[in-house]
Amino acid sequence: MNHAKTRKHVQIMVACAMLVAIQIVLVRFVSIQTPFQRLSFGFLPLAMAGIFFGPGYGCAVAAVADFLGATLFPTGPFWPGFTIVTACSGLVYGLLLHEKPGSNWSQRKRIFRIVLAVAIIDIFVHIGLGTLNLAIMYNKGFLALLPGRVAKNLIMIPIESACITAMHMMLVQPMTRRGMVPGMN
Repeated sequence: MNHAKTRKHVQIMVACAMLVAIQIVLVRFVSIQTPFQRLSFGFLPLAMAGIFFGPGYGCAVAAVADFLGATLFPTGPFWPGFTIVTACSGLVYGLLLHEKPGSNWSQRKRIFRIVLAVAIIDIFVHIGLGTLNLAIMYNKGFLALLPGRVAKNLIMIPIESACITAMHMMLVQPMTRRGMVPGMN
């Protein structure tokens, strides 16, 4: 492997490690948590990993952050199903929000894709898969847990979409224009 390629991989790995650390802090220390709900901004570093580096890195950042956060700063029993839920979130962000170099999405298309990614994650991943994991882990009825989780996640769709859109406009676009995206310069 040549020096330029090695340097690019090292830059991406360092950036991903920083996103893992930021996600752990946002989820473990700057969140509101109950046994069945969590409100945090931990989705932002996952979205950023997916936007910058694609689905593979988005999935990996999410899984590593969840595993390390649960291991180093436990807030309850570790359940591998939640690592899968988090990894699925990173995967969806990468699949829908990663713009390949040279593509030039309109702002309208970008916002549509952000809302679509958030809706898929909140409805199918968090409400569906997340609630299933809670039901299995706590031996509670899936339908008993569903109403509160549906309400919370439907409320979060516009909030998360607005936050990711703002992050994209204030961080991602300026960093990309200035050549500050690790591995892309």
